[in-house]
Amino acid sequence: MTAPSPRPSVPALERAIRYLAVRGHSETELAAKLRRAGYSGGEISAAVAECRRLGFLNDELYARDCAGMLAARGCGSRKILLELRRRGVADLAEEATAELAEGEADRARDCARFKLRLLSRENDPCKRREKLWRFLLSRGFPPDIVREAVEDVLREPSDSL
Repeated sequence: MTAPSPRPSVPALERAIRYLAVRGHSETELAAKLRRAGYSGGEISAAVAECRRLGFLNDELYARDCAGMLAARGCGSRKILLELRRRGVADLAEEATAELAEGEADRARDCARFKLRLLSRENDPCKRREKLWRFLLSRGFPPDIVREAVEDVLREPSDSL
C-alpha cells in the first residue's frame, strides 16, 4: 500500500495558474495534473472553476488552437482527432477538425512533396509510392486523401521538387 501524498504547500489555484502560464490546458488535463500533485477533489474543482471564470480556461478555444497547431505541423484529421481526445476535449474534437477539412487535401500534398524530396535516393518507384503512403497515413490523413495526394505529387514534374 502506498503512503498518501503529502498535502501540497501551494494553493491549488496558484498551482493551476502556474501550469497555465507554461502552456494551455483543457479542463480535464488541468484537473489531472492537480490530482497528481496531491490536491483533493474539492480543491481541484474550485481551482478549475475559478480559472474558467477568470478566462484562463476555455476548452472550445483550446480545441480550435490545438487543431490549428497540429494542422500547421502537417497532421491529418484522424491524428488531430486522436490528439484532441487524448487531451480531454473529445466532445469538441469533431467541431474543431471540421473547420480544417477544406484544406486537408492541400496539407496532404504539401506533406507528400516534403517527403518525396527526402526520398530522392529511392530508385524503385513502387517503394517510393509505398513510403509516401505510409508517411501520409502515419500523419493521420484519410486513405482517400492519401491516394489523391500521392498520385498528384508523383505526376508532378520532378524538377519542381
